[in-house]
Amino acid sequence: MTFDSGHYVPVLKMKRGEKKALQLLERSIRVRLTPLIEVVEMDGKKTLAAHLDTAFKDFRETAALYPRYFLDAGEISPAGEEGAAGVFQRAARLGVAFTPVTGITRTVDVAPALAHRDGGLAIRLTRAEFEAGQLPDGLTAFIAKHYLRPEEVDLIADLGPVENMVADGIAMLTDGFLSEIPEPSRWRTLTVSGCAFPRSMWGVGKHSHALVDREEWRAWHDNLYSTRSGPIRLPAFSDCAIQHPDGVEGFDPLTMQVSASVRYALPEQWLLMKGESTRNVPPSEQFPKLAIQLAYGHLADHFAGPSHCKGCQGIQDAADGFPGFGAPETWRRLGTIHHLTQTVESLAGLTWP
Repeated sequence: MTFDSGHYVPVLKMKRGEKKALQLLERSIRVRLTPLIEVVEMDGKKTLAAHLDTAFKDFRETAALYPRYFLDAGEISPAGEEGAAGVFQRAARLGVAFTPVTGITRTVDVAPALAHRDGGLAIRLTRAEFEAGQLPDGLTAFIAKHYLRPEEVDLIADLGPVENMVADGIAMLTDGFLSEIPEPSRWRTLTVSGCAFPRSMWGVGKHSHALVDREEWRAWHDNLYSTRSGPIRLPAFSDCAIQHPDGVEGFDPLTMQVSASVRYALPEQWLLMKGESTRNVPPSEQFPKLAIQLAYGHLADHFAGPSHCKGCQGIQDAADGFPGFGAPETWRRLGTIHHLTQTVESLAGLTWP
């Protein structure tokens, strides 16, 4: 269960919209990606068992469509080892292949991840570890301590949020990070991940749109892919699709305002569209109007068309007045389907040796 440099590793939250998006991808797209699924942090209102019930609801239908997936319990580390153990135990009961994720400076999820490493182990290296000088010695020590072989480890160099950096800066960070990875050719898979998606939509004005560069993609393509040579291993590409790593788990709709918005991936940018506060105008009225702008209006040149994917088909249906397109979760699903499809197509369109 390995993959090459042309593969895609999207980092997605284990939430209903994202789970459904992964189900609705075309098979030709699914076979070219391995999702990294993050169980979202607990909100303090549910027990651990109830939180995991929600996380894993209908997840088997999603996971069964993929040869394997990466599973990361890092966000619920406040629940201790019990939380991580619960995540991996529930995943194991699904009977679908997965690879647990841990890290060299993590504590509570190391033992639970090692206990479920029948399908290998993923080690997610962080930018903080790199900048603190904990590589390569920390990685080498972790491998030796737990009697691991690089050939059974999926290594992920995670740059984290890079939305405030330009592509050249991300490229320099990536080069330094990767230079600290020992014997890069030995790891079962090697992936570099980063997220340039904005932390919020505050930069987009009401009833307007903005184009934001996909800087992590540009850095991977222009620096790693375009300059590859000889035996140097090219890492697979990974991003966080249309969600900042911080997520929206602290959002309270009773006290915080939210505007209807559409997040739509272009080959090298995101098109961000914004309406107004859903307190003023219901989202069921706003989203179809945004869809009309994208499918038929002044932004139609950016629209890939209804045949592109089920996400784009949904946008077209919303523009045509079909019911069922008034919830933000629906638009997260549509945008995620399109982003994953667009990214796989971009990778597939590259020239590979």
